[in-house]
Amino acid sequence: MKPGFVSIYRYSIPFVRPVPVRRSSLGTRDGFVIAIGAADGRHTGFGEVAPLPGLHEETLAEALDQCRQALAAPVISRDGLSLADAGNGLPERLCPSARCGIEMALLNFRASVCGRRPSFPGALEPSDRLPLNALLFGNTREVLSMAEEHFRMGYRTFKLKVRASDPGIAVEQALALHSDFGDDIALRLDGNRSFTLDEACTFFGRIPPGAVTYVEEPLVDPFLIPEFFERTGIPAALDESLWMTSGIWNSLPHDCLGGLVLKPSRLGSFSETLRLALEAEAEGIPAVISSVFETGIGIGFYARFASMLSAHPAACGLDTFRQLERDILKSPFRVENGSLLVEEAYAGSLDPDLRNLDPVETWTL
Repeated sequence: MKPGFVSIYRYSIPFVRPVPVRRSSLGTRDGFVIAIGAADGRHTGFGEVAPLPGLHEETLAEALDQCRQALAAPVISRDGLSLADAGNGLPERLCPSARCGIEMALLNFRASVCGRRPSFPGALEPSDRLPLNALLFGNTREVLSMAEEHFRMGYRTFKLKVRASDPGIAVEQALALHSDFGDDIALRLDGNRSFTLDEACTFFGRIPPGAVTYVEEPLVDPFLIPEFFERTGIPAALDESLWMTSGIWNSLPHDCLGGLVLKPSRLGSFSETLRLALEAEAEGIPAVISSVFETGIGIGFYARFASMLSAHPAACGLDTFRQLERDILKSPFRVENGSLLVEEAYAGSLDPDLRNLDPVETWTL
């Protein structure tokens, strides 16, 4: 069955509290939802396009314009889509957030028509539960309060952002978390490429051995990560370097890496995300699928994707939906013992409440 129409909707959702992104903070999350549907209305696939200011280069208006152009092409009628090839035939210069959202909508439409969930060749049987990584930020009192609350809810993996501009507070928070929880939690730190090598070694050298699982993007120059690992014994994780620094994944010795943090919306395609994830998992490096504060449409799809990558998936950065005052799904996510119920989350992501969205435009194919 071929698609018969495309609809685009817009949303703007306040954050529970301002969310720090790079050197600023955001008060709302804005994005688009793409609906690709059959002419008779029996099947519809939704995808999310939500470039994040400070992370994506494209603006929301630019992403919308590219979606209009790409979705007018006959490529959206292709059969046989999988997570490994959904983007084949889309314009090469399509911006990452638009490509990711279009692929998501195509895959969900095809899954509805065929009655089979999105998958890829060689995929493992999806895990029932996907552990989540709780994001911590604020002053030390707020960080400890958030950690205690999430620990009671069953979370055992936490992520704390640290910045070279204020390393004293970051040290205080990391030490306080280690003092309160010890080995009962896995603590990940995120340096956002803000430290020089000497700064990073001085700062992270003050944290007890084994207190952190890895430091995500510790250095301004990621090619110095092997020396950072040699001097501190702390593995690093790659995130933005994967798209900012060409060839970095194949240039570093992988024994200095403790994870790959993979954001499909920023990497741009599910095939590229899948390639990196499977290569990492084959070497025993956890693939941490992560969102950019998308709504439940994106989160549910990512959960399904992450659940097929490993028999024991790493705790993923998909708990960001908690930072939104509301969602656009008819059935909100349930988290049990710090884990998303994968099938329930994916099924819920297929059924947004269109009353929570503002129509932009619709056209027939």
